[in-house]
Amino acid sequence: MSQEWNFCKIDGRWTLKDGEEVLLSILPRQDCEDRLTPLEDGAFLWERHAFRPVSDMRMEFETKEPAEFTMIPAVSYNGNGWGDSPEYLGDRDGEVPWTFAAHRCTLPACTYSEWGNWSAALLAEGDDAVSCSQWRENGHTRHALIWPEQEGPRVLMRHYWEGPYMGKMEPRSDFHGIIYVSRGGAPKRRYRPLLDFAWRFYGHPLRPSLPARDLYRFSIAYLKSLWTAEKGGFCAFNRGLQWYPSTCYFAKRDELQYEIGWVGQNASICCALLWEYLRTGDADARDKAISVLDSWVKYARLPNGLMLIKFDKAPQSPPDALTENGEPEERADTTYMPETAMYRNGVREFHIDACNLGGAAQGFFEAEELAEKTGVRRPEYREMAMGICDFARRAQKSSGAFAKSWNREGKITREGGTVGCFLIPPMLTAYRLTGDAGYLDSARRAFAFYYQELDENGFTTAGALDTYCIDKESASPLLAAALALYNVTKESTYLEQAENIGWYLNTWMMHNTVSYSDDTVLGQIGYDTLGMTAVSTAHNAIDQYALHDVLSYLELAEATKNPQWKERAMAIWCSTTQLVSDGTLCIAGRVRPAGSQDEAVFHTRWGRKTLKPFQPSQWLVAWPCAFRMEILRRLDDWSELDQGSRVN
Repeated sequence: MSQEWNFCKIDGRWTLKDGEEVLLSILPRQDCEDRLTPLEDGAFLWERHAFRPVSDMRMEFETKEPAEFTMIPAVSYNGNGWGDSPEYLGDRDGEVPWTFAAHRCTLPACTYSEWGNWSAALLAEGDDAVSCSQWRENGHTRHALIWPEQEGPRVLMRHYWEGPYMGKMEPRSDFHGIIYVSRGGAPKRRYRPLLDFAWRFYGHPLRPSLPARDLYRFSIAYLKSLWTAEKGGFCAFNRGLQWYPSTCYFAKRDELQYEIGWVGQNASICCALLWEYLRTGDADARDKAISVLDSWVKYARLPNGLMLIKFDKAPQSPPDALTENGEPEERADTTYMPETAMYRNGVREFHIDACNLGGAAQGFFEAEELAEKTGVRRPEYREMAMGICDFARRAQKSSGAFAKSWNREGKITREGGTVGCFLIPPMLTAYRLTGDAGYLDSARRAFAFYYQELDENGFTTAGALDTYCIDKESASPLLAAALALYNVTKESTYLEQAENIGWYLNTWMMHNTVSYSDDTVLGQIGYDTLGMTAVSTAHNAIDQYALHDVLSYLELAEATKNPQWKERAMAIWCSTTQLVSDGTLCIAGRVRPAGSQDEAVFHTRWGRKTLKPFQPSQWLVAWPCAFRMEILRRLDDWSELDQGSRVN
């Protein structure tokens, strides 16, 4: 502990000082006594003892100056407000500060603020039914831990609001919290020491629920089961299985059925099955993959380089051609719907987003190389990927940014967000395959634009396509892009920026295990939240998307020699193996097919009106399998995955 940092009493208040500089002051409670014990540099255990048992408590401190940047990890980044999805805005609702349950945050009940050259955080000490709040008041920023657990004045659910929640507790005398203070660092990312401390303080070793070899074979079986051959000749993998009450079993989704990337991950699945053929000689896997790739080329490819990225129902014919002069045909019956889809000749069409395009291009590049190794020559796969990259180069703005989405004619339908960085990795693949420096220049300019946004704002945006807000999904391709640029150019700045992106992603990672009561599904199955990651400021659920970051974290560990990146990568792997069915898994009375897994887990008081919180989503999607297979086919040795994470 630095000798300059001391708690002392000033005018009856415990005050943290650095020399003569006041950093923060604890608000006393007359019927209590406080004790502050240093844990390590910057970290203090705050113990409060009530002289008689009480049934409510507030432990509060205020910073010397009002915060210039605030964060409640995975809930609020500087008060939110980017985008248009329902979320927690500002520090209060009307005149009442927001209050959040500890489990809504990825560090338990964590409030964090920066001012001047300092940052401070208040957290729950352990797994306690406590809430947190943070707001500006009288020239200070107030941090609070609040008992009993409560949320309000409104509670965010999936695209709607509910009234406040108020829990109860038995009277007690002792309450604990942790204060963490640090000095220096770049603004809007000084939380790195806090996250490092929290990882060591709250974490514990993890083991995967199933060994890698079983996860692999169950995933292959599940992905094959999603393969669908339509009457018109179109073949694709369904986006996943839903529970249909009318039949009482899980079945392929009967609407929004097929998608090249994002939820459907058809391109990545095809690569997994081609790799399975090369590994085992499974001709069925190869044939299913080729049939799907061929179908997307035939039915989705557009003359301008774009492709249709999602089908509600199977297409019956290839896309409309352009007129002889290269202009799109006029369609008098074409009407556009906000954000999600449009109708053309009565058929629903979806906006062509950068997320799907980036995944498609990268997938078709890999598929062409894998297909060649299986003895199937398909140059059109590379042509498909190059068409996407060439369109993106033409459409790229002078700032370096790409749009969020386009229509089939290549006209922008929505701008803004970090989501355009999904196009950077395939742009670098195009550079590797062609040697054309224009692709490298495009990737550099795009990365510079999106990284600057993160640097200036403290967050990334719009990668989760069912919301338009601050999120984590948009940072994953940015991290992959930084590492790819580092590998291509050997410029150390890209590695430094990759680490910064990684630490931002870590703010979305659950650093602790939440205890659930036995009357909840998560309590009954013994679910462990440690290592899982939250989705966005609008969707306060956790999911397996961080599988997308495992290889990046392992690369960071190797390049930086910081073992925590490997610990976190292994924790992600272990936590995301939960609820993968072996064919006998039964949850809430529903037996799940082998290899299937929920898209999300409602780990906090958030969800749909038809499904209570503290349980899985019951939507068995394709993408977790696809992401898991990307890791398995790129790692030669699976033994470390089976050993798990050695946190602490």
